[in-house]
Amino acid sequence: MTRVAQRLAPLLDDLLGGPPPIRLRAWDGSETGPRDGPLVVLRSRRALRRLLWQPGELGLARAYISGDLDVPGDLAAALRALRSGPPPLSLI
Repeated sequence: MTRVAQRLAPLLDDLLGGPPPIRLRAWDGSETGPRDGPLVVLRSRRALRRLLWQPGELGLARAYISGDLDVPGDLAAALRALRSGPPPLSLI
């Protein structure tokens, strides 16, 4: 069975215009992205739903505030990493 992060990896590549500058950990424990990148944790399916239904800063903020998405460590560094790559389609 394919793990969640591995299923999301091609979508992230398309959305971000290349390999993600962040490491993504899904609710099933699977991970994708660079080991040295800032970690973003999707704690539940609701986090993914919030990001898809309201792409951009609003969905990201709602997922983070509700606890469905977490960034252990430096949140500002994770946001800078997302913004430093090619312009995403609609994430930030």
